[in-house]
Amino acid sequence: MSRVKKILTAAAVLAAAILCLGTAAYADGPGVIIAYNNTGIGPGGGWREQEDGSWMYQKNGQNVASTWEQVNGFWYWFNENGRMMTGWISLEDGQYYLTETESYGHPVGSLWVNEVTPDGCTVDENGRMIKNPNSPTAGIERANPYGNQTCVEVVLSEQMIYVYQGPTLVLVSPCVTGSVYGGHATPSGTYHIYSKERNRTLRGTNNNGTKYASFVNFWMPFNGGIGLHDANWRSSFGGDIYVSGGSHGCVNMPYARAEYLYSIAYVGMPVHVHN
Repeated sequence: MSRVKKILTAAAVLAAAILCLGTAAYADGPGVIIAYNNTGIGPGGGWREQEDGSWMYQKNGQNVASTWEQVNGFWYWFNENGRMMTGWISLEDGQYYLTETESYGHPVGSLWVNEVTPDGCTVDENGRMIKNPNSPTAGIERANPYGNQTCVEVVLSEQMIYVYQGPTLVLVSPCVTGSVYGGHATPSGTYHIYSKERNRTLRGTNNNGTKYASFVNFWMPFNGGIGLHDANWRSSFGGDIYVSGGSHGCVNMPYARAEYLYSIAYVGMPVHVHN
């Protein structure tokens, strides 16, 4: 976090209007949860909620402004008025993503670091957006662990999909696999895509006995009723969603990534699922 730790004097501005960048904003609503304590910050310090629902942070009675501040291990950006920012912000040295809705262990306003953001962008170890985030590989470089084999790799512990054509990485995507707590964890193993179908309705039974019917645009089964597909009912992918809010075993993907995979996948294509 060496680049993050230095004090930045540039004020946050609206991020560029590209697919991956949303609008910088204040934390929403008076009821937003900021789960921190106020220890070690001096008299008159701590989080202060404003009448408009935004948040400010004080140290020794002074509002933190136009700078990064680390609070309980998380980094936050405060604009020139001292308000904590959320969403994408653009600073002199790059674009950064600050949590908009508390999830995956990210408190509201905290910086995402070395991971894939909810809208599919990749940020480096300093939280800076990697160049060409909208490319199929999101700027990531990764050697094919299966040599020259054209295949799909699903890494359960990372909740990421890597697709290779020969030795070359051609697609990277966050995903949501089977629910661990729900007893539907996606099984590890080596499989093969045995079908490709468009506009398919997937049907099954929930744990409570009710039936479900989920329409998908791109269906690529590889292990019985388990397959790769888009999931337009999800707004986020990756992180620890799969632990309690995962699928019935399938590998859920963002629409654009599933569409791209469908365009290059073939029947018989190996799928390696592992932790």
